[in-house]
Amino acid sequence: MQKHIMYSLGATVLWGVWAILVKISSTRMGHWQSILIYTVFSVACVSILFLVQGQSLKEVDLPGVLIAGTAGILGGLALILFQKAVSCGPVSTSTALTALYPVFAIAFGVFFLKENLSSLNIIGVILAVAAGVLISI
Repeated sequence: MQKHIMYSLGATVLWGVWAILVKISSTRMGHWQSILIYTVFSVACVSILFLVQGQSLKEVDLPGVLIAGTAGILGGLALILFQKAVSCGPVSTSTALTALYPVFAIAFGVFFLKENLSSLNIIGVILAVAAGVLISI
C-alpha cells in the first residue's frame, strides 16, 4: 500500500474517533471548554513531535508563515463550527457533512492550481455531494 494511502486511512480513523470524543466531551462539559482543552493537547502533541523530529523554525519563509497562520485561523474557526454542530445535533450527520470539505479543495485545485481530474474523480465528487444532500435530509 502506498504511503499516502496509509497516512490518509490513519487520519480518517483518528478523525472518526476524535469526532466521537468531541461529541462526548462537549456533552459532559460544554463545547467551549472542550475546544480549549483538545486544542491545548493538540498543540502539545505537535510541539513534542516537532522537537523529537529535530525540526527548527530558523529559516521559515514569511509568506509561508502567513499562509500557515491563515490556515490555522480557518481551521480553528472550522473546529468551533464543527463543535457547535455536534453539540446541538447528531454526530453522524455533522461528521458526514463536514467530511465533504475536500470538494472545496478539489474545486480550488482544479480552477486555481490547474490540477486535472479523471472521469472517475469527477464521478466521485458528484456522488460525495449527492451523499451530503441525502444525509442532510
